[in-house]
Amino acid sequence: MVNGLIILFGLTMLYLSTTSRLKAHVNTLAIQGLLLFLICATDFSNHPWHTITFLTIETLLVKAILIPMFLNKVLKKTHSNRDTDANVAHFYCLLISSVILFGGFMLSVIEIPSLSMINPICFGIALSTIIISLWLITIKHKILSNVIEFITMENGIFLLSLSVAKEMPILVNIGVLLDVFIAIYILGLFVSQINKELGDMEIAHLSDLKDSE
Repeated sequence: MVNGLIILFGLTMLYLSTTSRLKAHVNTLAIQGLLLFLICATDFSNHPWHTITFLTIETLLVKAILIPMFLNKVLKKTHSNRDTDANVAHFYCLLISSVILFGGFMLSVIEIPSLSMINPICFGIALSTIIISLWLITIKHKILSNVIEFITMENGIFLLSLSVAKEMPILVNIGVLLDVFIAIYILGLFVSQINKELGDMEIAHLSDLKDSE
């Protein structure tokens, strides 16, 4: 069951690569948060209550509910609907993302004795998620799209942390979660201010913010 959830998580990245609707991107973040919660829940019986509580708050409350709610408010405030000016067409986005995801699957079937402690399918999908997120950040034009891809990359890092440790690394996740909170809060204010000043959310217009000499 857990491998099926991990595969579904990987497939959400293919959906992100094919749609330009920012609302759909935010909804996908909520789905990823729910999937991460279910992935963690499959192993809850082997962990103490404080670990279960933290992971539930981090995945279900923060990733699946609070972050999507905050981004939806930013969408309404900035009236952003689509990111239609990506440097790569949707078909090629899907094709390249599929190749990266397939590479993750292939990595998961390679048996490496020194990495026997790692969950292979979890590691492969997590690595693919991080790479796809980084690639989408480079081709998207909307600032809000980059914020969303940054969060998907963090979700991939969270999944990676689950694959490389027998015990869930709470301290690592707390550090990552704090960074995400700060980044989303600052970027949310940043996006709102840019929209107010420039009336556009294109990355290219960031050059207009340079100090005049």
